[in-house]
Amino acid sequence: MGRLLKGWTLANGVVLEVHDESVWYYADFWNLKVVIMGTVKIKPQYLRAICPSNPSEQEAKEALGRETVYHRELTRIGVREAKKGETIQRLLGSFKENTLPYLNHPAFPEKLVRHQWQKLAEKLAGKEVDEG
Repeated sequence: MGRLLKGWTLANGVVLEVHDESVWYYADFWNLKVVIMGTVKIKPQYLRAICPSNPSEQEAKEALGRETVYHRELTRIGVREAKKGETIQRLLGSFKENTLPYLNHPAFPEKLVRHQWQKLAEKLAGKEVDEG
């Protein structure tokens, strides 16, 4: 995990951390990578809303655990070192303006849990097809 740049605690309980995982490319050029991660606690009411219709979906529901992760990467390639800080701030400004309001919505945690359940169910269904 790179250098911690900042954190947000949202009104809906989601806690986000922003890390700089940028790497030097060559000369004075950088490949910028800002990673935004957070966890969402899986509440019983989120699980009650999930109604599995097949074994993979049921297995996915049971495998969700107690929390799920939000992960987003913001990248720029070939940024001059002199512009590195400014570009990272622009990336974060855009995220804050466009994505943070969505993540801060009261329905976001439940939507994320449902999305993660669907992804896991699809993965498990594909696994069953491979084994079959």
